Formats: sequence, structure tokens, C-alpha cells
Amino acid sequence: MRVGGRRKPDLALLAFVAALGLFVFLVGGLFATFGWQPYQFFEDGFSAARKYYNERRQVRPDLLEPVRYVGSGVTIHRDGAWPGLTAVQGLFPEGVELRLLDMSGNVVHRWRADFHAIWPEPHHVFPPDNVPADNLHYQTHGMAFLRDGSVVFNFDNLGTVKLDRCGAVLWTVDRATHHSVTANPDGSFWIPARVDVRRVSDKVRLEGASTAELLESNGRYEDSLLLVGPDGDIRAEISVLDALFNGQFGPELFDVREFSVADPTHLNDIEVVTAELAARIPGVEAGDLLVSLRQMHMLAILDRQTGAILWRHAGPWIRQHDPDITAEGLIEVFNNGDGSLAVDGVIGSSIVTLDPATGAARTAYPGPDQAHFFTRIMGAHQRLPNGNRLITESMSGRLLEVDVSGQVVWEFVDAYDETHAALIQSAIRYPQDYFEVEDWHCPAN
Repeated sequence: MRVGGRRKPDLALLAFVAALGLFVFLVGGLFATFGWQPYQFFEDGFSAARKYYNERRQVRPDLLEPVRYVGSGVTIHRDGAWPGLTAVQGLFPEGVELRLLDMSGNVVHRWRADFHAIWPEPHHVFPPDNVPADNLHYQTHGMAFLRDGSVVFNFDNLGTVKLDRCGAVLWTVDRATHHSVTANPDGSFWIPARVDVRRVSDKVRLEGASTAELLESNGRYEDSLLLVGPDGDIRAEISVLDALFNGQFGPELFDVREFSVADPTHLNDIEVVTAELAARIPGVEAGDLLVSLRQMHMLAILDRQTGAILWRHAGPWIRQHDPDITAEGLIEVFNNGDGSLAVDGVIGSSIVTLDPATGAARTAYPGPDQAHFFTRIMGAHQRLPNGNRLITESMSGRLLEVDVSGQVVWEFVDAYDETHAALIQSAIRYPQDYFEVEDWHCPAN
């Protein structure tokens, strides 16, 4: 019907369309609320497409931060620096790599860390969304070089690989390994790993942690310690949450649960207890395992056979990394800090020395008149044979070596591009004669 030359609106049809739209909206909301199909199918597909699009259009990795230090390469090299070859791993303009640097900052050798070439079909990665879309969205974390030039390292939460001197794959550990690789004298390695969230036992579920929450934790719920043999075989596994539940750490775990069900412990290092450290702590033996639990600001020593917690200490550090054991049996910790709260008068990151016999802690570096440094995540340090310290300021792409007085005697800075620093997860200084390799040259292929 027309009125004045125009078609009169069909009110019944409009009402029907509006009602249909409202019905579809309400039904869609109901499906979304309870995760019923086909909503979940479309939601997963949309999320995957959005993730792929966002990753593909990026020009640099997410983790990189703006440049903080001027210069490039070795910017300081004074008398007193301990000579050697410095192994570094990180995100560089040339890609994800491990490198061996001489004291002038020249690259002696490099190992390309190509996740997709090593695992063309990474079925071990769960959830599948964790498979990186390209080489801008993964990093290595934890490494141990052997004298023949081979190296064992982790793709963070994606697996462990051993490459020979020329980059050929010798073996892999198809688990969500991460953070550190600790070499043992018998050729085995202690490596942190995540337990597949589909296989988490009811015993180690935090109160109220549903299966859906575990699945949404990005695979980062339960940490374990893997003992990996010289050929890549898994010889033993110790659950961190199992040790904490057995040790009745309910209040500490409750505090973490209030923050998030994901990543309640964040195991980021494993060190083997020495005789000197064991002598300071009753009930601890050489060969037991010192671990760093970042989320709880805690160090703990686990029985190497049973996993029972024999000793623990929390703070004064904040979100720490890389506890090392000194020749005297003390523990030195990389305290990340948070950039605003002072620890022993220091704002930023620091190296803290703990006497486990007395619980006394002090800041070993920086001192009151020494320049502060800061990396909110990662970070590493190494006591060198002459007493110097090699410190990795990861997010700034910076390495600094300080002598016993705290003077910087060697510094290396790397940038990703004109605005952002490279990321150096960790660095290790090896003696000049450590490697048995006379010629680092490799065939082009």
C-alpha cells in the first residue's frame, strides 16, 4: 500500500524482524555464557584469526622495550675485565639467535634458533594457540654450551633442543620447557617444564581452580623439574605444586590464587646444592635442588629423590631470578624489583647475597654511589673467577661486568632498531680455552 506516493511501512514485518533479532541476541548470549557449540567454534576461530592478523602485521616482537642506553657493541672495556667468550641468547635484528662474542663484541659464532624448522609439526604444544605464527613471537630462555661447541637451550614454554656446532638438531625434548638449563657432570641436565594442564591431578588444584580455568591458563599452571639425560631422554620429574601441597604451604598458595590461577609458582631456575651450601643447612645434602619460585618471591631446596621441601626463604627480593651458589656456600640472587619499591635502599634491580644459615641478606650490587639498573623480567648474573660479576639487564639489551669495587669494567649494548633495545635473555662468560673447537667455520648449508 502506498500513501502519498510512498510505500507504507509494514509494522507487522518490522515487529517480527525486531523480535527475531532480540531472540537471536538472547540465544547467542545464552550460548556464549555456557560455551555451547557452535558459539565456541566461532569464538575460537575468530580469536585465532585475530591473533594471526595481529602477529602478521607486527614489525618487532612484543617483548621489546624502548632504548635506554646509548651506543652499540662494547662501549666500555677497562683493565680488570675477565677475558673470555660471552655466550648470549636473545631477540636480535637478525632474528632469534644464540651468539658467542669475543671481548670486543665481535660475533665468533651464531646459532639460529628457528622453532618452525626444528618442529615443523609441533603437536606437543598445548594449547595450540601457543604455537608461534612467525619468528617475532617466540624466544629462547636458558642455555648450556658444551666443550665441542654444541648447545642445549629452551624455546620458552615450547621445548628444548640440542644443536651441534653447525646448528644440526641432535635431539629435542617435546615438552613446555622454559627458563634455565643446568648441566650436570654426568652429561644430564635439570630443566624447568610445565605439566600439560589436561593431565593436572586433582591433588594439586588450588581451591576453586576449575578445569576451564586451567585450560585458560595458557598452559602455565603446574611447574615441574625435569632430569634430562645426555641423549634427551626424561629420567625423572618432580612436581613443584606437589612439593608445596605436601609441605602445607596453603597460606602462600592462597595468596597467589587470589592473584590468578595461572602460573602460581613460576619456577625459573634449578641449581644443584653444593657441599658448601649443604653444610650451612641442617638436613640438606649435596645434590639436592635449589629452586627459584618467582610468584612466591621464594627460594626452596627440594630433596632430589622425593621432592620434599627441606628449606625455604622468601624475600627480601621481589620476583627474583637466577639464584647462584658461591664457593663459600652463600646464595646470590638476581632481584628484579619492581622499579618503585626499594629493597635494602635500592630502587630497581640488584644482586642480593643471602646467608642461608642465619637468614641475613645484603645488597652486593649496586652500592649507594653506583648506577642503578632495572629489568622487570628475566635477568641473570654470573660470578667470574676473578671476583667480577657479569650482569644481564635483559630488557635493556645490556651486559655489564663490574669488579669487586663495583666499577664497570666491561659493557655491551645492543639495539633491535632505532627506537627499541634488543632483548638479551641471559649471558654466560666462558674461559678462552673452554671450547675444543679450533675452527668455527661451518658449511653454507
